[in-house]
Amino acid sequence: MKSLFLVEKNVVELRDVPVPEIVHPDAIRVRVTVTTICGGDIHLVAGLIIPEVGFSIGHEWVGVVDAVGANVKNLAVGDRVTGPAASYCGACEMCARGQIQACLNGGVHGNGKTMGDLDGTQSEYMIVPWADACVLKLPDTIDDETAIVIGDILSTGWTAVREVNTGELDTIVVIGCGPVGLSSIMTAKAEGISTIIAVDPAEDRLALARELGATHIVPSGEPAATAIRAIAPAGALGVVDAAGVQASLDLAAEVVGVGARIAILGIPGKPLSLNVAGLLMRNTTIWMGLGDLSLMPRALELLTSGKVDPSPLFTHHIGIDELPGMYSRMAAGEPGILKVIVRVSE
Repeated sequence: MKSLFLVEKNVVELRDVPVPEIVHPDAIRVRVTVTTICGGDIHLVAGLIIPEVGFSIGHEWVGVVDAVGANVKNLAVGDRVTGPAASYCGACEMCARGQIQACLNGGVHGNGKTMGDLDGTQSEYMIVPWADACVLKLPDTIDDETAIVIGDILSTGWTAVREVNTGELDTIVVIGCGPVGLSSIMTAKAEGISTIIAVDPAEDRLALARELGATHIVPSGEPAATAIRAIAPAGALGVVDAAGVQASLDLAAEVVGVGARIAILGIPGKPLSLNVAGLLMRNTTIWMGLGDLSLMPRALELLTSGKVDPSPLFTHHIGIDELPGMYSRMAAGEPGILKVIVRVSE
């Protein structure tokens, strides 16, 4: 089968490798139909997450169950399914605490031994452990491309919205309009937040943010804080930093009001500094982390109900053979690339 490997920093290669076999009785084998390139994959290839190389990559997937382990009860060969970027057992100490992203028996797909040694999803077949605990069966009313957002970006973007919206939040600022930030905007709209301010340097992404639910758009840069304060004079009580750079964190700290909450989703490429004293005086709460992928069933409901439509995110459609070239294009910063859909099989 074909599988994309990270062979060295900034170098990926499509390899022909054996179809994986089920070893653990709680696992399934999936024939992947659709996968994507996530911003996390770009960070991984650039060496910004772990130094390790030499493994298959990718963590977002939709597919068809091809084989099941002896202990699997809820799934059968032929089921259309998707699953979390980070598979979890549902029974360990971390899972019991609700920290499923740190499952003691799981890991992040396509992130090497450091992160659990789970199969990458940019492959024709993959093994998914703990299938009964974390795999979601898909109804016929949703197509593969729509479903691809469930296991990572939609659930992750929604997590940030839920972390800052502890009551009846009326204003939220989303900094960074990549796929995760736009997912925050879509879910903020679905939650009924009345004022949604999108911040990004790219005009096309701001236009898309407006299409997906932002009530106000603000170009990044020095005047951004002034523009946000004009919309929310007392400061915003909810801010999502989906960019993870110094400028986005500085802006978040500048525009929050008293009692505000900041959720940080962006993965920094280097250490960032924070004006703690200024935030302390405004009773600010900061949350950061990976998405709560237990939201997957509810994310599916958002999609099937029509409250969220992610299709405008999908700017490029390619086949698995085109993956190495697309990584090169994205690493070069080619404009206009947002979410790449990779059709692996039918």
